[in-house]
Amino acid sequence: MKRVHRWAAALSGAVALAVSVASPASAQAAAEAVPDSAVLEGRIVRSITVHSGDIFDPLPEGRLRGAYALANRLHVHTRPSTVRAALVVRVGDRWSDALRHESERRLRSLEFLEPDSIAAVADGDSVDLFVVTHDHWTTSPEFSLESGGGQQFGSFSFTERNFLGLGTSLSVARRHDPIGISSFGSIEDRSVFGTRMRTRLIAGTGAGGQTREGLLELPFWADAAPRAWSVKAVRNVSESVLFDDLVEVATVPRRQETVDLSWGLGRRTSDGFIQRLVVSFYALDLHLGPTRMEAGAPLAFAGGDEFLRVRRFAAEVKRWRPQYIERRGVEQIDRIEDFDVGHSWAVTIGFSPHVLGSTQDEGYARLRVHAGADAGRAGFGLFDLATDTRLHDGPLGSFGQLDTRWVVTRGTRSALVGAVEGVAGTRMDRDFQLTVGGLNGLRAFPVRELSGTQYWRGNLEWRGVAKREVLELVSLGGAVFWDTARAWGPGSSDEGWHHDAGLGLRLSLPHSSLNAVARFDVSWPIVPDVDGRRGPAFSFGSGQAF
Repeated sequence: MKRVHRWAAALSGAVALAVSVASPASAQAAAEAVPDSAVLEGRIVRSITVHSGDIFDPLPEGRLRGAYALANRLHVHTRPSTVRAALVVRVGDRWSDALRHESERRLRSLEFLEPDSIAAVADGDSVDLFVVTHDHWTTSPEFSLESGGGQQFGSFSFTERNFLGLGTSLSVARRHDPIGISSFGSIEDRSVFGTRMRTRLIAGTGAGGQTREGLLELPFWADAAPRAWSVKAVRNVSESVLFDDLVEVATVPRRQETVDLSWGLGRRTSDGFIQRLVVSFYALDLHLGPTRMEAGAPLAFAGGDEFLRVRRFAAEVKRWRPQYIERRGVEQIDRIEDFDVGHSWAVTIGFSPHVLGSTQDEGYARLRVHAGADAGRAGFGLFDLATDTRLHDGPLGSFGQLDTRWVVTRGTRSALVGAVEGVAGTRMDRDFQLTVGGLNGLRAFPVRELSGTQYWRGNLEWRGVAKREVLELVSLGGAVFWDTARAWGPGSSDEGWHHDAGLGLRLSLPHSSLNAVARFDVSWPIVPDVDGRRGPAFSFGSGQAF
């Protein structure tokens, strides 16, 4: 932050000097650039100046100074227009401190830069904004090797997250997962031609089938954005693999094509709530082929050709009162993270008429609830509930998910994270199956140790940071954890709760856009797995386990 203060002080001094030379009146206006943000509230934004700093700025001293300088020269600087497009404030808007904080959150959500400061300087009855950011290294071959319960999967990708400084992400990847080997390519632009529109194109092929996805949207780019729209099309041809007691026992061919169109309005009320109305049209063509079953497969997996067509009109109403807090060292090691401890609810009602080509007349209902609590030194909590169901002679294809967590932090170097997740599906498509194992929160057991149509999972983990930015290149941390889970329904072993405990190493690259935490865990099953194994299991991958 020292470089930020030096740069901001120099910039403020230069501005004050320039305007004082211009006229006494301008000098008086520059003198109004005081820290009290209330003085500037409501003034018109006259200009926005962006300074995009290097990866290493200033250059660290020492034997690696030349390497740091080379990295600065090789990386592509973010264009000022890219930063301006990510801000929620534009020239001509009225300035407020709330817009500063929201813009900082938007910039932090980008993977290729970090916001240092957004300063407002008074000029008469208007303000000039000075935005300071520094870039991350964005071009990288990325390796991911994940292991759990003796099974190993991985991926290799080459990604550029800030092509030509425009914030455009290009990626090609080859992935080995429990289904097989697949190849993917994608392009994503978060500010099309410098606007607030976004686009994404994805194409993939492999053992699991083929995927094509296209998206063009104007999202709710700010909390109080007045409108949004979206056009999305997806085509997926795949084979769903179903498991029973860790054994692959059935395969269901699946072909799905969807088109999703939406248009929405939003506003902020005088009492601080965000209100949104979104109307949409959703078209689905789904074909499930005959199940190929092995001996002993559950009868619930059986079935022949099935066709489903949905042509749904829907309306969603959302009411949201955001309340953000900033923490460091929770999900990531180095960066400031934003958590919404406010509350919101959203209700969607829809209808799919047979007369427009749907398989049958059916209704649709969806509920989303989010709530948070900030208890100061006692920590903060997040609660998320999501349910949706089709309605035809009763609930059909009902899905629900509950995710709760409580986080207790001590400064920026220690966090105790507890989480409980429950997921369930009833009368779902024949190829629906949930799995829990070594890669998603039950680290001492095989990747698909638990499978079924519903599960509960609990995790408790202490995360600590030992040292940040060693040689300006890597940050080190560790963890101690406990996991538990149980699954029910077709494909489940019904062996009760599974428990494990362990510890691990955490690594982070503070100056890279590859900001996920790399974890290396060793854990021991407290309740033995199906093979009766009690020895240690190694689990490693990118990102937190839960």
